[in-house]
Amino acid sequence: MVLIGAGIYAEVTPWTAVNYAITLLWVIGIICAFNLLDGMDGLAAGISAIGAFYFLVLAALSRQTLTGLLAATALGASLGFLVYNFHPARIFMGDGGAMFLGLLMATLGLKIRISDAPASVDWLLPILVLGVPIFDTTLVTVSRLRRGLVPFASPGKDHTFHRLQRLGYRQRWIVLLLYGFGMLFGSIALSLVVFRVPLLGWVVMAGVLTLAAIGTIVLFEHIPFERQEGVPWRTVRRLMTRSL
Repeated sequence: MVLIGAGIYAEVTPWTAVNYAITLLWVIGIICAFNLLDGMDGLAAGISAIGAFYFLVLAALSRQTLTGLLAATALGASLGFLVYNFHPARIFMGDGGAMFLGLLMATLGLKIRISDAPASVDWLLPILVLGVPIFDTTLVTVSRLRRGLVPFASPGKDHTFHRLQRLGYRQRWIVLLLYGFGMLFGSIALSLVVFRVPLLGWVVMAGVLTLAAIGTIVLFEHIPFERQEGVPWRTVRRLMTRSL
């Protein structure tokens, strides 16, 4: 609400009310995504640093000085914290730190404006830059819904990094691998702008990455993971029925 009051909101549709709703969904979603991502030493801080770096470059290309300054600040803070948070971690950010990083990344995503990008699809840029936390949140949401659980009220070891760990990968290599995907997605976003890819290229890229994400989710759902108790939807329905 503070962001909207300050004039910072998504401009995806011609309807202001819809844009406000998209902004609310985006901000809350990215905050939750970073909170969920903070499950391994250095993961949330590193992904935040990578995202801030690409937002900084995009802001520089579009000559958004204040947005670039915010991105540079987020980059410096994330790297400074990462020095002590990388495995084996000596300090931890907790929910407050992860959610604050999520707020910063969500705000940067709303502020980026690229004049050379097709206006109808430039909203894909922040989604690409923050592809890793968005994918992880989508994975656990789909997985928990399939099991009849309330996604954000049911903590469990069903995240991307948990499943990779069950495959035998060590914690440090998992984090570095996810860093690599973060840089890959950020580089794709940057390439679309630098090479002035036409609208068709954006659409093809979005389709390919969407299909790849769906395929990866299906594959990951077949990887064994430690199932934990959660809050089932039937419990929520029962409580709502009693309250009525």
